[in-house]
Amino acid sequence: MNHRFRLIALLGVTAFAILLSGCLGTQYKEYRFRVKADGSGEGTVRFVNIVSQDEDDRDVSFKDFATLVTDYLDGTSFESDNPGYHVTGKRLLEENGVLVGEVSFTFTSLDSVGFLTVPNCACAPIFYLMGQSQETYVESNGRHSGESAKTPFVVWDAGTTEITVKTSLMSDVSEARELASHFRSWKEKK
Repeated sequence: MNHRFRLIALLGVTAFAILLSGCLGTQYKEYRFRVKADGSGEGTVRFVNIVSQDEDDRDVSFKDFATLVTDYLDGTSFESDNPGYHVTGKRLLEENGVLVGEVSFTFTSLDSVGFLTVPNCACAPIFYLMGQSQETYVESNGRHSGESAKTPFVVWDAGTTEITVKTSLMSDVSEARELASHFRSWKEKK
């Protein structure tokens, strides 16, 4: 029971990691995990199209961008929110006109970063529960149970060494404010 609670807590924390101040959001998250034989490994989480949502009909995108830089890029908020991810690097970049945040990390075991596995055994499939977060499955290199499942999940074969998952947190960003322009200004002054 304790293991299940820890798994659910890690998934919840990960899902809300980029919903920083309530006004920041991201359209997509892309996860990549490279797994070693002992179950440890390294990976990245990419937050694609980081945006700001108005607060009480006011544009707070400048404040939100500052929070992103001070608390997450230069600060330790991501690390505090995701204790299973041992962060090795963080960066912001612009791709295709949108702001992208990228966090690189190592991990000691797949279960420490939200997967359900059999400890010390490469003999069983690897599961990732989707139903415990606010993220919506988009695609992966595993098999998805389908959204109609009571608790949607993705499963990979035993011994999988490369795991990728793409999720959506915001299906409609038409009312959100882009942050790429703030990033360009910040980068010029840096």
